[in-house]
Amino acid sequence: MPSTRALIHAPWSASKVATALRCPRLFHFKYIEKVKEPEVMPEARIGKAIHKALEQVLMGTPIQEANAAVRAELPSEIEQMRYDNLASGIPAFTSRIAQFRRRRRVSRQLVEYSLAVREDLSTTQFYAGDAYYRGVLDLGYLFEDDSLALVDHKTGARIPGTSIADQLEGYAVLAAAAFRHVRRFWLGLHWIAERAVEWSTPLAPEAVMDRLVPDLLDNIEAAALAVDDGPRVNPGSYCDRCSYRNLCPASREIRYEPVEWYEDDED
Repeated sequence: MPSTRALIHAPWSASKVATALRCPRLFHFKYIEKVKEPEVMPEARIGKAIHKALEQVLMGTPIQEANAAVRAELPSEIEQMRYDNLASGIPAFTSRIAQFRRRRRVSRQLVEYSLAVREDLSTTQFYAGDAYYRGVLDLGYLFEDDSLALVDHKTGARIPGTSIADQLEGYAVLAAAAFRHVRRFWLGLHWIAERAVEWSTPLAPEAVMDRLVPDLLDNIEAAALAVDDGPRVNPGSYCDRCSYRNLCPASREIRYEPVEWYEDDED
C-alpha cells in the first residue's frame, strides 16, 4: 500500500516523480505552491511544438501544413530555425511508421492517449480524484496478435546507455492495466534529432507486474520522501534550464558568481 505522504501528492506522473527526485524546491514551486511558470525555456517550447506537429501528422494532417501552423506559434526566428532542424526528421519517422504498419496488422492507433490507475492499479479516468499514477502516451499501436508497441518522442540529445525500461516503465504499467488482453509489450524511444527509434526486448505482462510495477512504486515512494522534508534546494547544471530559476536563491547563486573588485594603489 502507498504511504500517506505518497497519497498526499497524488496523482503522480513520470515527470512529477523525476522533478521530486531532482529538486524538491522545483517540486514545491510546481505542484504544491502551484506557481505559474515565470519563464518558459526555449527548449521546452520547441519540444512541445515538435510533439504537437507529430501528433497532427499522425492524425492525418499533411506534414507541411502541420509544420507551418506549429512553427508560426514560436516567438522568435532563432526558435523557428531550431524547430526546422528537428522537424526535418518528421518525414523520415512517418515514412518508417507507414512501412511498419504495412508489415503488421494494426487494429488501433493511440496518439496522445491518456491513461490513469488507482493505487491498486485498477484503471480510472485521467482527471479522476482517485487517480494515483497517470500519463499520456505519445504513440501506441495495438496489433491483431495481441501485442502493443509504445513509442515516446524525445527531442533532447541521445544519451548512450539510457535504459528504455527506465524511460517507459510507467507507460508500460499504465498500458498493462488498461489493455489486459495484450500479451507482449514493445517499448521504443524515438530520438527525433537522430531520426532513430530504439526498441527494447519485448516484455510479457508477467515481467511488467513482477519488475516494472515494483520499480515504479518504489520510485514514487522515494519521490514522496524527497519532498517530505520541505522545499530544500538541490542545485545543479539543470538550474540554467529551470523555468523558476529567477525565483530560486540557489539558482541565482550558481548563475551569478560574486566578483571581487580591487582598487589600484595610488601611491
